[in-house]
Amino acid sequence: MRVIEPKIDEQIVSSGWTTAIPLVAVGIAILMIVLSIIAIAFPFFASVASTLMFGWIFIFAGITQIVYAFQSRGTGRVIGKLILGLLYLLSGILVVVNPYPLISIG
Repeated sequence: MRVIEPKIDEQIVSSGWTTAIPLVAVGIAILMIVLSIIAIAFPFFASVASTLMFGWIFIFAGITQIVYAFQSRGTGRVIGKLILGLLYLLSGILVVVNPYPLISIG
């Protein structure tokens, strides 16, 4: 008994993405190395920058959670998600307004 496999013509489509993705990955790696060297050289500024970054992440998470709360069904679920979103938003605003609360200036 002879099994005949159908001949499959595969055409590899080459696009710019196949060469761009490794270049972007190398670029991001180089950027991260440079930023980590700067963070080691200036730890105070790196800690303030990371604190501000997390504060803005909390703000965007709070806004997203509040929008998501209004799309939920059921009163208990909306209230719980709304409270959580407001807490995210409030904590993010507090962190952005005062990124270094333990350091006394002056």
